[in-house]
Amino acid sequence: MAEHYPLKAIWNDLALPDLACGFKLAIGPTKMILAFLGVLAVCTLGFVMDTCSKGVATGLVKTNSPVFQTELDFYIGHSAKNTKAFINYNIDQHPQQGVFSTLWSFFSGRFHEAATQLLNLSDSNIYSNIKYALGRVWLCVYAVGWAFRFHPIYSLAYFTTVFLVFVFVGGAISRCAALEFAKAERPGLFESLGYARQNYRSFVSAPLLPLGLVGLFAFMVIGLGMIAAIPHVGALLMVVMFGFVLLLGFLVTLMVLGALAGGLLLFPSIAYEKTTGADSIGRAFNYVLKYPVWMFYYVLVSGALGTFFYLVLRLLIFCVLSLTYSLLRAGITMAGEGEKIERIWSKPNLLSFLNSASHPTGWSESVTSFVIYLFMLGIVGILLSYIVSYFFSSAAVIYALMRKKVDKIDINRIYLHLEPVKESL
Repeated sequence: MAEHYPLKAIWNDLALPDLACGFKLAIGPTKMILAFLGVLAVCTLGFVMDTCSKGVATGLVKTNSPVFQTELDFYIGHSAKNTKAFINYNIDQHPQQGVFSTLWSFFSGRFHEAATQLLNLSDSNIYSNIKYALGRVWLCVYAVGWAFRFHPIYSLAYFTTVFLVFVFVGGAISRCAALEFAKAERPGLFESLGYARQNYRSFVSAPLLPLGLVGLFAFMVIGLGMIAAIPHVGALLMVVMFGFVLLLGFLVTLMVLGALAGGLLLFPSIAYEKTTGADSIGRAFNYVLKYPVWMFYYVLVSGALGTFFYLVLRLLIFCVLSLTYSLLRAGITMAGEGEKIERIWSKPNLLSFLNSASHPTGWSESVTSFVIYLFMLGIVGILLSYIVSYFFSSAAVIYALMRKKVDKIDINRIYLHLEPVKESL
């Protein structure tokens, strides 16, 4: 029997059943409702802000074949100076659109490109497919930079609100997932929201503290760069301070890497231990520094499982939509109105559920097409909610596994708020 123990120990260390549990936790009704409310809130906010402010320029770009682009599309392939010229030339010549709708369309397009490349099974070069997908993700980050550069007030207001909303929602989901994974209890919606409200300051400060340190050190480097720009004297000062500049650069790099690696464990730390923001940072960094390889392994496996489950969920929804569409089309065709279905509902696509119908005729078809589009928006919202819920749920699982490996604390241990028992007279 002793010869089987190493294999059992290896299996326990791999923790595949625990990591796969992230999907079960993510699709729980309470967490999906919390995530959906968060997605609904930020999308509604973006829609309202776009209704009040439309400042994104659009125009034709004359290349080999003229293409109608937004300023974001133009910014991706050109310098900031050329983008400003594009904006000044087209701002009053073509209809403008909102920042949120521009980012939504851009993100959707990049996601479609990444998913198509990853699902391209005819290409045996998996590395190039993954590299291409990561490149699409980087373009989305670059697009956020465009928003802050050319629409700073809008972006600051919108993304600050988004951050505060998802801190609250993420805290509630993390607490709910932690309780379920620790098999302590199955909390309700209001109980999870109550915990997030009570510890909201800790949830907010946990990501802001490392970001603030990164910003402080980066600002110091930028300030030294401004000093170095002084004619003659600046170059001499740079010689004296160059070692200090390298030290600051090292600290910025270290903080960025630490924030990226340990940031995943910040919210679960507060959810499991009811810690402060500063203490959660210490725990997260300690776990990552102690066992970076295991942290990388847990994140990699969780990401792969999450992607797989997402594709399965999307395929299931596509099958439901496709079968429903085919049956409706058969019924309408049998009634002699075969083209009507195309006018009110375009054929579902695996990679794009939000396809507009082609020219509905009459007010009744327009209303029907609009209602169907709202249902498709709801389905997309469910998929986005799964992504949000899985992110925080899998983070709770990873935190419990890292805590067990570093501190030897069982995954079932979690802070529980117990009401004091009143003694009867």
